[in-house]
Amino acid sequence: MFSRLRSLFFTPTPPPNDARVVPCSGVDLAGRDVVVTTGFIIDARLDVKKLEETFSLLVEQKFPRAGARLALRNGTYEFHVPNTFDAQTPAVAFTAADHCEPYASSTRPPVSHLLNASSSEPWICSSPLIQPFFRSSSCPASLKDFLVPNTPLIHVHVAVFDDLTFFGITSTHLMFDAIGISTLMHAWQRLLAGDALEDIPGMPWDIEPFTSYTKPAPGYMLHRGWYDLVGFTKFSFIVRFIWKIIRDQKEEHKVVRIPKAYLEDRKREVMEELSAEESKEWVGSSDVLMAWWFKTSYFDRTDPTPLHIHLTVNLRGMPLFPRLPGSTELAPISSPFINNAVVSLSLPPMPVNTLRSMSLRNIALIIRRVITIYKNDLDGIAADVRSVCAQNMQVFPHPPGAEYSLQSNLRSGGLGKLDFSGAATPVGGKTGAARVRYVTAFPQGPGMPFRGTGMVLFEDEKAVWMNQTRGAKEWERLRKAGTLEFL
Repeated sequence: MFSRLRSLFFTPTPPPNDARVVPCSGVDLAGRDVVVTTGFIIDARLDVKKLEETFSLLVEQKFPRAGARLALRNGTYEFHVPNTFDAQTPAVAFTAADHCEPYASSTRPPVSHLLNASSSEPWICSSPLIQPFFRSSSCPASLKDFLVPNTPLIHVHVAVFDDLTFFGITSTHLMFDAIGISTLMHAWQRLLAGDALEDIPGMPWDIEPFTSYTKPAPGYMLHRGWYDLVGFTKFSFIVRFIWKIIRDQKEEHKVVRIPKAYLEDRKREVMEELSAEESKEWVGSSDVLMAWWFKTSYFDRTDPTPLHIHLTVNLRGMPLFPRLPGSTELAPISSPFINNAVVSLSLPPMPVNTLRSMSLRNIALIIRRVITIYKNDLDGIAADVRSVCAQNMQVFPHPPGAEYSLQSNLRSGGLGKLDFSGAATPVGGKTGAARVRYVTAFPQGPGMPFRGTGMVLFEDEKAVWMNQTRGAKEWERLRKAGTLEFL
């Protein structure tokens, strides 16, 4: 009835003539207000022109939706994929700064401690202030900026030095999740390495795997582990959340490095304990990594505040999507998919002061058991996806009086294995390998706190690297606890 009344007073905007329209899914919309820059440091001088030409070609020919414009038409967010790309309608926005000198300088933040780290123990440090090398001043900084007509959804900025190249890819989270970025980067690496364009799998412009989840199902369920707060409970949540920020106003992003040998030793110890108990259960290194982080990073806490832990889950490989449009046979997504395709699972809430006394084994087992149960419950996952796609209520990560941690894991994305030697240029007559040495991510949003969030971004030959965000006073308490070395 409302839609009929609305039609009497509003004239619908017709679709554009010069673009193909794909509605954003509810999974895309969940992060629409967050703008993320994913940054890479490569240990070589790269050819800026070759980077721009190959990346633009890849988007135009293999991932045209990455070249879309974002539009809000008739109350619906849409990807508008240009029918043709040209100088007036580029597939991506590309900017560059060329510095004909080595990176190291008293006027620039040091990065050698990140590129040459060799400690056998985990450590933590502040994220260096290198955002300007990944993001130009003209780069959109908000969802509103991306809605400006003819604004590409991907902005690439490259800063080239004689010994290092920095490049960043910026977009609203509505376009990518972390696996989506990884998919695009690996395809780009192949093109730079000389693979024929036709041999590189791409993403059809019109693929819509979440279409079947847009209609509410009978017996609608809220996404498990999230809360629909109303009335006083919602008011209480907001007041407590704001008060926490007032008491610890400065938000700080930290880099955490965990040596692989250290991580494997902890995993071996856990598996030996399970073996001694003749248990058939097992844990993976990522389970141990997350268990170690929770145990270590909350070691200073003596209060019984319930902690709600959310871990993201990649849906791409799960049989949740129609094999063909309209089909009832379900299968994994059949092609590379760069848009959002993740939901989160939730661990049972636990008093935060119990983590310091819990064994690494027990925390890791809780994580592994929840993941196993969750991934075997396809009907439950489908209900969670339907809940996210419904977009009909504001949900909260925990009830009043609790706190949360939202963690993502991109180890499987293989960003640390990327090699851009295909774009390397000679310096002093020599051309060396062009390996990714460091990966980072900078989220931003209008007044949005990111404390309590973190991501395992990449691994290199020696270590696994995470980004974590908390309040400055929280970090200081952890530093004083002495459980982790702060550089």
